[in-house]
Amino acid sequence: MKKFSDKKKSALICCIFGIGLLIMFSISGNVPNRANLTKIEGNIDWVKATGKRGDTLRFKFQKNDTHLVYHSIGGQISKTHSALAQNGGLISILYDQTDSHSPPFDENSYHTIYELMLNGVTVRSHKVLVEKYAANSRLAGWLGLGCLFFSGVFFLADNKKKNAN
Repeated sequence: MKKFSDKKKSALICCIFGIGLLIMFSISGNVPNRANLTKIEGNIDWVKATGKRGDTLRFKFQKNDTHLVYHSIGGQISKTHSALAQNGGLISILYDQTDSHSPPFDENSYHTIYELMLNGVTVRSHKVLVEKYAANSRLAGWLGLGCLFFSGVFFLADNKKKNAN
């Protein structure tokens, strides 16, 4: 039986990881058009920072059972949290009603928000969030291509080693 070399293992791992990142690149970063988003306006019932670094914000409006999330990809977490936590502030958000997820150990389903306004003033605009999600998606694409490149380097190095023997 032939021994599987470390370089081949590394090449295979890089190749699989690279393909995974390219798949992620192709399906992520798509933010719906404003016309396809649903608006909720009112006062916030509760907001909490979650995630390893507290950079994901989950919240809910009073008198509305829709649970919402602002992901760290959007940036300016502190500014966004301050707006959501402001007592008596009239919050307006846009979210995709057709897309939600349920985090582990949480029975609620959360919808991602794509615009946030406080008392009629834009805190996080749809345009900025579209740019943030697109930049995050491009990063995954470049990392995927880099992994495929290194996979090729490992395969070539392994073949050169075989040919030298």
